[in-house]
Amino acid sequence: MRVAACQAPLLAEDSTESIGRMQQCVRECETNGISVLCFPEAILGGLADFSDNPGRLAIRTDDGQLTAVLKPLASDTVSSIVGFTELGHDGALYNAAAVYQRGRITGVYRKIHPAIRRSVYRPGSETPVFREGELTFGIVICNDSNYPELTRCMAVQNAAVLFIPTNN
Repeated sequence: MRVAACQAPLLAEDSTESIGRMQQCVRECETNGISVLCFPEAILGGLADFSDNPGRLAIRTDDGQLTAVLKPLASDTVSSIVGFTELGHDGALYNAAAVYQRGRITGVYRKIHPAIRRSVYRPGSETPVFREGELTFGIVICNDSNYPELTRCMAVQNAAVLFIPTNN
């Protein structure tokens, strides 16, 4: 199995510009036999911690909004891990990463340890694992990678690989 990461510039608070770049990365991965493509945290919309209006960046997952935004990335061969600001059903903002496979969202990981100083994001609380073919994998976002207990929780669930979407 081949995997890839796509680092992208942090764009202004507008996710539409990044979708075209992301789609191009997915198509290149299809050509090159890549199975899993990891995009950085907040590639959609930017980081809400740096926004004057953080709620404007948020995308819902429970009403089809995120699925519609990600539609241009649909692929029969490439699964994408996509960082975004999620507007949860509880009204809170989460720094999240969606797993997008074959035109549908198969899961979401919410960052458990938001920014070190202060953050508009509420911390997530779950350590789900995901599958691509025979591969079981986990996701930790940026600062979460400093907390080995998260990795241990995913390893207990048979995660063999860990993806770390970070906006560098």
